[in-house]
Amino acid sequence: MSLDNAKKSIIILGVLNIILGLFGIFLGVALFSGGNMLGKSVIETATPGAEGAAEALTVSGIMLVLGVFVLVAAVVYLLLGIFSIIGGKNPVKIMPAYVLSIIAIILSVITMILNFANGVNATSILDGIVGIVFSATSFACAKTIRNSL
Repeated sequence: MSLDNAKKSIIILGVLNIILGLFGIFLGVALFSGGNMLGKSVIETATPGAEGAAEALTVSGIMLVLGVFVLVAAVVYLLLGIFSIIGGKNPVKIMPAYVLSIIAIILSVITMILNFANGVNATSILDGIVGIVFSATSFACAKTIRNSL
């Protein structure tokens, strides 16, 4: 990959990562808030030993944990997008994008593993593959720019 193509590609990927990060922040807040509201409503309204209360609290806990994970991943993608654009315009500042792209690959692999834990279907496989390829492409562009310095 040439340096000019890497710069253009990482800027485009940066914009897409910013969009993905903003969407992820919205989704993470929604999951976190929904899990919190579900847990509070079960605690306030359920009588001890009520049927379904334990399951609702379990779902609430899962939603809270998932919301935190999605928020962390979204912040990583948002920062990756910002630093990718900065690094694409000024190659000397590419190192944060390089490091964040490695973290994004790790998060994509974790997401794929969690998707498999929930059950294998075409959507989860496609989502995992797209996430890994997207992050790996950002890494390849950042590495090309970093190696040109």
